[in-house]
Amino acid sequence: MEKKVNILVVEDERIVAKDIRRIIEGFGYIVPAIVSTGEKAVQEAKNLQPDLILMDIVLEGKMTGIDAADEIRNRFSIPVIYLTAYSDIDTVKRAKEAMPYGYLLKPVNEDELRTTMETVLYRHEMEKTLVESERRYRLLAENVADVIWTMDMNMRFTYISPSITALSGHTPDESIELGIDKFLTPDSLNIINKVFKEELSIEVSGSGDPSRTRTLELELIRKDGSIIWIECRVSFLRAPDGRAVGILGVTHDITDRKRAKEELEQSYMRLQETLEGTINTLASTVEIRDPYTAGHQVRVTQLANAIALELNLSEEQIRGIHMASLIHDVGKINVPADILSKPGKLTENEFNMLKSHSQTGYDVLKNVAFPWPIARIVLQHHERMDGSGYPQGLKGEESLLEARIIGVADVVEAMVSHRPYRPAQGIEEALKEISQNKGVLYDSQVADACLKLFTEKGFTFDEAQATTEQVQWL
Repeated sequence: MEKKVNILVVEDERIVAKDIRRIIEGFGYIVPAIVSTGEKAVQEAKNLQPDLILMDIVLEGKMTGIDAADEIRNRFSIPVIYLTAYSDIDTVKRAKEAMPYGYLLKPVNEDELRTTMETVLYRHEMEKTLVESERRYRLLAENVADVIWTMDMNMRFTYISPSITALSGHTPDESIELGIDKFLTPDSLNIINKVFKEELSIEVSGSGDPSRTRTLELELIRKDGSIIWIECRVSFLRAPDGRAVGILGVTHDITDRKRAKEELEQSYMRLQETLEGTINTLASTVEIRDPYTAGHQVRVTQLANAIALELNLSEEQIRGIHMASLIHDVGKINVPADILSKPGKLTENEFNMLKSHSQTGYDVLKNVAFPWPIARIVLQHHERMDGSGYPQGLKGEESLLEARIIGVADVVEAMVSHRPYRPAQGIEEALKEISQNKGVLYDSQVADACLKLFTEKGFTFDEAQATTEQVQWL
């Protein structure tokens, strides 16, 4: 059963007091007592613990209504609305300094009284909720290493745990006085302001999860002027009705983590450079062994990269394709030079030896710990959709997509380039080959992407990139 609101009336004019009681009870509230002095008002506030007090300013006895309201507010945290027939400037000023929740002139207008009372009761309930939330979080905050803080809805600090001193060099009181704009770098302040606006918009729409949190990485300016990285987990403090009435944050230092991440990224970049250097060296070795196909692997890489981009593959997949393309013929180092440069038709045995370059390339690369399946891509780049390729006779998607992409790029580049045993056949013949055999020999999506590059997007091989050292990852 819902508890009824109790209103204490402090009024020294009996008729006025009874009239006010009638009005209040007509609103559905309870008036447990009417008193006529400030001293009795303080005593009844202690005994009855009413939800609200209507307080006349001029009372019988030594204590004025303003004095009584001030003591009640400090001792019992009960909201007070002043009721008075006096409206002189000095009285109003003194009354406001006592921090009442409302100020009404007599004779009281019923609608105005009701609106004021409901507003005050709601406001006080919200404040009690916030105070209680802060009390609970304060108990927790003062016993953990993380900095726990609360703000009002205007982004002003209302509490900061003692651990802020170890983090920033400022005491909690200094930190509250400084405010968030003095704590953060301009970029970080922009981030948190943007997030708060986004969250307020979600609150207005009512579409968000009430228990949601946001995690932000921000730069904090310490007392000595140094800058550290912090991580803040931020959520709303809520009233019983779900309304956001404050902000709760948990903050800790992540400077070491950020530095470790940066060092790891730098180490990764150095590893990438080493891998690229190794791959370029291998590719150059093949070109030395097979001067007639110098630049072949570079041009295959150009087209394979472009196809991969057209297919919207991930950045990591494209990088793997780039690396594999540059050394897809590395196995030719095991093929005799006279076969590689033979101007006439190869015998069956010679052709079989040439075909072995896919397996040889795999054997050379299989024990290298690449972050991509480079060895398998090299092994499969001559496989075909109908199973007629080599060395394993894989069908359809049994081979890697990366290998199917390089396979198409390899055929196109080979047909448009001069070979010892035949002249260049031209781009029209190459595209005809891909078009007629898509879905049979070549992956349909890969073939379509390749054809689109040449017929709609004006792709051409960049002859200026004559060496593997010059080719850049797209």
